[in-house]
Amino acid sequence: MQSDPAGARAYENPSDLGPVERGPVPRPPAGARWVRVEQADLDRLPPVRRWDCLRTPEPITVDGRLDEAVWARAAWSEPFGMIHDGSPTPLETRCAMLWDDSALYVAYRVEDPDVRASMTGFNDHVYRNDEDVEFFFAGDGYYFEIGLNALNNSYQIRWTWVERLVREQRFEELEALFKLPDVLYYVARRGERLGRWADLSYRMPGLRHAVWIDGSLNNPEVRDRGWTVEIALPWAGLAEIAGGRPLPPAPGDMFRMTAYRCHHDRAARRAKGWTWSIQGNDNIHIPERWTEVTFRAGTV
Repeated sequence: MQSDPAGARAYENPSDLGPVERGPVPRPPAGARWVRVEQADLDRLPPVRRWDCLRTPEPITVDGRLDEAVWARAAWSEPFGMIHDGSPTPLETRCAMLWDDSALYVAYRVEDPDVRASMTGFNDHVYRNDEDVEFFFAGDGYYFEIGLNALNNSYQIRWTWVERLVREQRFEELEALFKLPDVLYYVARRGERLGRWADLSYRMPGLRHAVWIDGSLNNPEVRDRGWTVEIALPWAGLAEIAGGRPLPPAPGDMFRMTAYRCHHDRAARRAKGWTWSIQGNDNIHIPERWTEVTFRAGTV
């Protein structure tokens, strides 16, 4: 503890005040700590898409190449559309999914004639500067978000719906949420009393992902074909998202998921969302609109 010439005391450490415990400091740069997102009029939108996820009968090497025969046999999504109404986009993006007893596998094919990426920091929200692909998985009371750029750098977020924790008096879990150093709060939507809490430093245990570039990174003089992505989400890691639902899933179990691409129009200096699910506006965080993915016992 030090004293200034005027006699006011400055404390170098909170422990100088007595038995005080201090949590970790947020990672710089600190941004907004709460956001209000617009909810679309869901009644005016087309029915939610349904999808069957089949098993892979053989191991998948997560290297981004998508050269296993199972990816050639898998059903691929139709091209992503504009997030608000599903209208066509100028470049093609598709996704596919498979599963086995250890993981859920997600793949992307991204058409991109000028592959660029620059963000390399821990849990950088790569979509702010780079083209990225994103995947969302909703459990019971939680959902998971991951985004990847062409450098294979990812951010990951675990979202928690707060109102349910309060209703069920799960105070220890609420206390743990309040202690998180890097957070974002989405305020309550219409009809809700509380919103959702994002852990911006979350990393899913056992998650693997890889990117393969068909072209030349950050070289606009070379016309690229695009890039491909593989993600393996282990059931043991997704258990932190499922909210008590049994994993691996049984055939017939359904979870809501969606896939997304943040496209940067560099000439117009604008970013737009292209997605597998029609959201009704530019807000991807409407899980009610995500694809209903049912796990099947059949194999590809």
